[in-house]
Amino acid sequence: MNLDTLKLFLDISRLNSISKAAQKSHITQSALSQQLKSWETALGTELLQRSNKGAQLTEAGEIAQKYAAQICKLYEDMITEIAQIKPAQCQHLAIYAISEVCNYALPCTLFEVKKHFPCCSISLNEALSPHIEEHILLGEGDIGFISGPSSKPGIISYKVFSDQVMLVSSNSKPNPKEIQLEELPRYPLIGSTQLICVQRSLAMTSTGSVKLNILYKLDSIEAVKLAAIKGHGAAFLP
Repeated sequence: MNLDTLKLFLDISRLNSISKAAQKSHITQSALSQQLKSWETALGTELLQRSNKGAQLTEAGEIAQKYAAQICKLYEDMITEIAQIKPAQCQHLAIYAISEVCNYALPCTLFEVKKHFPCCSISLNEALSPHIEEHILLGEGDIGFISGPSSKPGIISYKVFSDQVMLVSSNSKPNPKEIQLEELPRYPLIGSTQLICVQRSLAMTSTGSVKLNILYKLDSIEAVKLAAIKGHGAAFLP
C-alpha cells in the first residue's frame, strides 16, 4: 500500500466507480483494480462491493475511507509545513501588454499581486498586439494582454475585460456631438490601437467598405492625446 493507492481508493469512494476513478487519474481500469485487490489482500478483507450499479463501500471500506482521508490530509499538511521552512525562491513573471493596459489597467493590480507574492519579480513591457504574440510564442513572456482574440496557433486567449472606445478631438474646434458612421471619412484621424479595433468592428458592418482618412499612426496613447489636443485630428481612445 502506498499514498497513491489511498488517493485512488478515495476517488473510487467519491465517484462510486472504478472506471471513473481510473479515467480521472489517467490509468487503466485493470491497473487500478490490481492495486485495489493487492490492498484488499494485505488487509484481509474486501473494501468494495462491485456491481452493475458501481462500486459501494463495505463496512471495512468505510473504515478504510476514514483513515485514508486522514493519512492523505496529514501528508499534505507535512508537505506544506516543510515548504514553509524552506527559503523562498524568487520567481520572475514577464508580462507584455498593449499601451492602455500597460499604463492604466495593470500597475495597481500588480501592486496587489506583489503584496501577496513578495518574492516574485515582475516585469511589465509595453508592445503592440502582434509583437506581444511573438514574445509569448518565443517564450520571452509568460502572460500577454492584447486587443481582441488571438488567431495565432499555439496561443490560447481569453477575454478578461472590455472597454469603451471614445472618439475625441480638440475643444478648440467646433465638432458635432454625434456623427454617423458614413461621415467618418470626412474627419482626419490619428491612428491608434483603438482605431484598429474600430476598423475591425466596421469590417463586420454594412459600412465595412468605408475608407477612413488616417493622417498618421502613433503607438503611445499620450502622443495621440497631445496630437488631438493640438488639433491635428480626431482620435479613438479608451
